Amino acid sequence: MGPFHDAIKPVVEKLYASVKCGNEAQISIDSNSKPDYRVGLEAELKALRESEMWQTAVTVRQLRPENN
Repeated sequence: MGPFHDAIKPVVEKLYASVKCGNEAQISIDSNSKPDYRVGLEAELKALRESEMWQTAVTVRQLRPENN
Protein backbone atom coordinates (compact mmCIF):
# COMPACT_ATOMS: atom_id res chain seq x y z
CA MET A 1 0.00 0.00 0.00
CA GLY A 2 1.06 3.58 -0.53
CA PRO A 3 1.81 6.44 1.83
CA PHE A 4 -1.77 7.75 1.71
CA HIS A 5 -3.12 4.39 2.89
CA ASP A 6 -0.53 4.25 5.65
CA ALA A 7 -1.39 7.79 6.76
CA ILE A 8 -5.16 7.30 6.98
CA LYS A 9 -5.25 3.72 8.30
CA PRO A 10 -5.15 4.69 12.01
CA VAL A 11 -7.94 7.24 11.49
CA VAL A 12 -10.14 4.74 9.64
CA GLU A 13 -9.52 2.09 12.30
CA LYS A 14 -10.47 4.55 15.07
CA LEU A 15 -13.66 5.55 13.26
CA TYR A 16 -14.59 1.92 12.59
CA ALA A 17 -14.10 1.08 16.27
CA SER A 18 -16.37 3.98 17.23
CA VAL A 19 -19.09 2.72 14.89
CA LYS A 20 -18.68 -0.90 16.00
CA CYS A 21 -19.07 -0.13 19.71
CA GLY A 22 -22.13 2.06 19.14
CA ASN A 23 -20.64 5.45 20.02
CA GLU A 24 -21.51 6.97 16.64
CA ALA A 25 -25.11 5.76 16.86
CA GLN A 26 -25.43 7.19 20.39
CA ILE A 27 -24.11 10.57 19.25
CA SER A 28 -26.81 10.66 16.54
CA ILE A 29 -29.55 9.52 18.91
CA ASP A 30 -28.58 12.13 21.51
CA SER A 31 -28.36 14.90 18.92
CA ASN A 32 -31.66 14.00 17.28
CA SER A 33 -33.42 13.88 20.66
CA LYS A 34 -32.75 17.52 21.50
CA PRO A 35 -35.78 19.82 21.31
CA ASP A 36 -33.90 22.26 19.06
CA TYR A 37 -32.61 19.48 16.78
CA ARG A 38 -34.11 20.95 13.60
CA VAL A 39 -32.72 24.45 14.27
CA GLY A 40 -29.23 23.06 14.85
CA LEU A 41 -29.44 20.83 11.79
CA GLU A 42 -30.51 23.71 9.56
CA ALA A 43 -27.61 25.84 10.84
CA GLU A 44 -25.12 23.04 10.17
CA LEU A 45 -26.48 22.41 6.68
CA LYS A 46 -26.41 26.14 5.86
CA ALA A 47 -22.77 26.38 6.98
CA LEU A 48 -21.91 23.32 4.89
CA ARG A 49 -23.64 24.66 1.76
CA GLU A 50 -21.83 27.98 2.13
CA SER A 51 -18.42 26.40 2.71
CA GLU A 52 -15.64 26.85 0.18
CA MET A 53 -15.33 23.08 -0.24
CA TRP A 54 -19.04 22.69 -1.05
CA GLN A 55 -19.01 25.61 -3.50
CA THR A 56 -15.94 24.16 -5.21
CA ALA A 57 -17.69 20.81 -5.60
CA VAL A 58 -20.73 22.52 -7.16
CA THR A 59 -18.47 24.25 -9.70
CA VAL A 60 -16.54 21.07 -10.51
CA ARG A 61 -19.76 19.09 -11.06
CA GLN A 62 -20.98 21.76 -13.48
CA LEU A 63 -17.79 21.39 -15.50
CA ARG A 64 -18.20 17.65 -16.08
CA PRO A 65 -18.63 16.74 -19.75
CA GLU A 66 -21.99 15.06 -19.17
CA ASN A 67 -23.37 18.37 -17.85
CA ASN A 68 -22.41 20.37 -20.97
